Amino acid sequence: MDAHSTAVAIADMQLDWKWNVDEPRDECDGSEAGGWGEDLRAKMRRLQDDHVWIRQQMTHLQRRLVTRQLERQRRLYEAREHLQQLLRALQVKYGRNWGL
Repeated sequence: MDAHSTAVAIADMQLDWKWNVDEPRDECDGSEAGGWGEDLRAKMRRLQDDHVWIRQQMTHLQRRLVTRQLERQRRLYEAREHLQQLLRALQVKYGRNWGL
């Protein structure tokens, strides 16, 4: 996942806040005029920030997972090479051919 693309997408995203956000809702008595628009903007910003943070964490965890898998694979290859060397040494020592 690319956290940079998410951050760029958020920076490029211009929400149209003109659609009745700055006006009181029908069910409001008018005393909260403009207040819920600010609350909505704050909630939207928190959601966007949380989204970016989650994407960054996912990227970090995926990198750690891939690194661990590659380390495990490297250890397995090294162990296989070590066992093959032991088998070759035993073949030479006992004059046999057990095949690799």
